[in-house]
Amino acid sequence: MPLDHQLTNYDNSKYSYYHNKHKNNRWNNKTPCRPITKERFDNVLVHYDVSNALLGKGSTSLVRECIQRSSGTKYAVKTIDKSKVPNDLILREVQLLRIIDHPNIIKMIDHYEDVNFLHIITELYNGGDLYNMIMDNISDRGCLPEKKAINIVKSILEPIQYLHRNDVVHRDIKPENILVYIDKVHTRIKLIDFGLSRTHTLDDGYMTETVGTAYYMSPGVICGKYDRTCDLWAIGVVTYILLCGYPPFNGYCDHEIYSATKEGELEFDVAIWDNLSDASKEFISMMLCKDESCKSVSASKALLHSWLRSEQS
Repeated sequence: MPLDHQLTNYDNSKYSYYHNKHKNNRWNNKTPCRPITKERFDNVLVHYDVSNALLGKGSTSLVRECIQRSSGTKYAVKTIDKSKVPNDLILREVQLLRIIDHPNIIKMIDHYEDVNFLHIITELYNGGDLYNMIMDNISDRGCLPEKKAINIVKSILEPIQYLHRNDVVHRDIKPENILVYIDKVHTRIKLIDFGLSRTHTLDDGYMTETVGTAYYMSPGVICGKYDRTCDLWAIGVVTYILLCGYPPFNGYCDHEIYSATKEGELEFDVAIWDNLSDASKEFISMMLCKDESCKSVSASKALLHSWLRSEQS
C-alpha cells in the first residue's frame, strides 16, 4: 500500500493510529520490536491532532500540519516510514535535531515513535520551498534578481557555517530542502531534512557513502571520496540555478548528470549571464571548482566573497 494512503488512515477521535488495519500484522508480531529513538513507543495522536492534508512528500516520509492538543498550537509533523530507512539514519537524524539550534534551521519540538513510524514535530512554515520559488520565477532572462539571490544564498551559508563549526555535514542541500518565508520585507529560509546528515570532523577520513540528489552531488560524492565541502558544492549549484533557472551540469538521467558533473566544464551562457555581475560568476566558479587547489573553500570564506558583500545585498 502506498505510504501516503497508509498515513491517511487515522482515527483522531479514538487516537487509534490505524491500529485495526495492522492488528494482525506488525503490531502483533511475535518478534520483539523495540523503539529506535526512545525507551518506549508513544502514540503521537494522544498529543497531537494530525491533519490528512499533505504539506510535503518524499520517498520515505510525509509532512503534514498538526495541532498540539494541550495548547492548540500548530506545528508540522514529519512522519517517516521506519521500514524504508535504516535504523542508524533514523537515530542520527533525531540526535542531530536535538542539539542543533540556529535561526535558519528548522527546530524540532518533540518526536514520537510507534511500531511502524517515527513522527518528528517541528515548527510550521507555510511559505513553500525554494524549488517552488525558482519554478515560479524562471523566464528567458533567467530566474531571481541578483539582490534576492544574494539574500537567499547568504541565508543558506550561515546555517551551513554553524553546522560545519559543530562538525555536522548536511549532505542533501537542494531547493526542496530549503523552506522560504517572508519576514516583513525580507526573504527568510529554514534548512530542513537532516535524514542524510552526519557528524564529521576535520580529522576524520573521507566520507564514502554516495548520498544526495544527482544535480547537487559534488564529483567527490559521486566518486565516494569527499568531505564537508560537498555542502559548499551543493550551494554553488543552488546559486547557479537561482540566477539562471537551470542546473550547471545536466542530463536525462542520473548517470548522465554524474558524467557531466565529473567531466563537464562550467559554462555561463551569454544570453543570460552577460546580464549578471562578474562577481556572481566568480562566486559560483569558486564554489564549483574541481581542482584540488579549491579544497580550501569553506562557508566562512564564501560569506566573505565580494558578491555577497556587495552593495546589492
